[in-house]
Amino acid sequence: MKYHESNKDKKLRTWFGADLSKALLRRIQLEKGVFRGLNALDLAFTFPISAVCGKNGAGKSTITALACCAFHNAPSGYKLPKRRNSYYTFSDFFVQHPTESPPSDVSIVYEIAHDQWKPTPKHPDGKGLGLQRRKKSKGGKWNDYDARVPRTVVFLGIERVVPHTERSQSRSYSRAFKDVPLRGWESQVMDAVGYVLAKKYDDFRYVVHSKYSLPIVKCGKVIYSGFNMGAGENALFDIFSIIYSAGPGALIVVDEIELGLHVEAQRRLVDKLKDVCESQKIQVICTTHSSDILDALPTDARIYIESVSGTTRITRGISSDFAFSKLSAVNGQEADILVEDDVARALVLAALPASMRTRVTVKDIGSANALSRQLAAVYLRGETRPVIAVFDGDQLPKESSNLAHARSMAEKAKPDFDAWFSNRAAYLPGDYWPEFWLLKRAAEIPATLAKLLGTEKEDLLSAVEYGLQAGKHRELYEFAKQLGLEREHCLHLLSTAVVQEFDDEFTAVVLRIQQRLEGDG
Repeated sequence: MKYHESNKDKKLRTWFGADLSKALLRRIQLEKGVFRGLNALDLAFTFPISAVCGKNGAGKSTITALACCAFHNAPSGYKLPKRRNSYYTFSDFFVQHPTESPPSDVSIVYEIAHDQWKPTPKHPDGKGLGLQRRKKSKGGKWNDYDARVPRTVVFLGIERVVPHTERSQSRSYSRAFKDVPLRGWESQVMDAVGYVLAKKYDDFRYVVHSKYSLPIVKCGKVIYSGFNMGAGENALFDIFSIIYSAGPGALIVVDEIELGLHVEAQRRLVDKLKDVCESQKIQVICTTHSSDILDALPTDARIYIESVSGTTRITRGISSDFAFSKLSAVNGQEADILVEDDVARALVLAALPASMRTRVTVKDIGSANALSRQLAAVYLRGETRPVIAVFDGDQLPKESSNLAHARSMAEKAKPDFDAWFSNRAAYLPGDYWPEFWLLKRAAEIPATLAKLLGTEKEDLLSAVEYGLQAGKHRELYEFAKQLGLEREHCLHLLSTAVVQEFDDEFTAVVLRIQQRLEGDG
């Protein structure tokens, strides 16, 4: 299912793309060398919240560490209570045994939206997107940490979910924690955690001893501390307290952001983080193994990382279903059919005869670019398992662009690549995206569909008109709303009826899938 951007998303995207005052990290590029298994990395950030997923060892933690090391901070700047420095260096994340070879001859480029660059011909007023490099020569050290752009950065690792009952220092100091003056953000933190957990708190504060702190909350007449909180509740108080303590414009980096939280809380956490990004003008980069975290974010904020034939690959615009099917590596069918979204999936399944449906797995990926990238990855890995990418009909005029994108991702593609790609690419019928095409065709068979959907022909045609005017990828939601039905129910019935009526328009797609199953080409 395609992600539908809310007004909140659009406001965040507009701010993130235009703001130069917060030193927003816009890109990380490994310009030279190999770093902790990463190579050829070029990762752009286009939304204030970015989630990185991938298999263990793919490089998720390395990316978050690189992000933390993009900036410097004054000694008086915010730092976590247990940290010595208010900034991060590579040694904070990359500890080595004497027998290990340190990274050498490495150059990392950071693109930052900043308004205090040293004036240059490119930035005469010191404002705009600029680059800074971190380099490490063979046998040398990383260059000029203190020359980095200033910004508060906070890294939150998985230790945040360790319950206070299992923290030796908390148990040791259980009677030593004392009240301290309120910091001023307690009510904001209390409201944020309450929203995520759908829980009403009447009071919240921290009690402190030395560098250690313990949350205390009141719910109705009940008062309890972090010793009696679940791991997720404790972690949320830590996350939001740190965000507000760090102040506006901070970069917050979180490892496995979903830890300790149930599914609904994960979705509400992302929603609340969007609110905080807007109010505090912060940037969040996290890793995740949760499909619900990905589903709560725009597609370009989802980053899938993998190693293909020894080369680091970044895929954006990926659906959570496909990302986690790759993580599970479960494939029981003979062939994979890759499509852009659930509408395309429904159309393809409706078009295939049962004898072919039972032999294939149809996976919605998320975008045309993602389809091209996945075909390129299959080519690079030299996989023999049949695969075909079925693009939306409105992508047909961009056929050469899709091929060019795949070719660029395949690197050093052999002369046979264009033919290889063309044999594995097909297009849905029509000149429009699938939802629009589906409703246009539905208007041509109103009597059939009215009977299926339990409505009058005139009401069905009215619903079609409302749907067609709803905006791209909103068509089926509005159509279903007009008929008092669920979108998924309408999608199933519409796709089945329309494909049966216009089956000749799917002949090319079905033939291409059959060819792949039979190994032709």
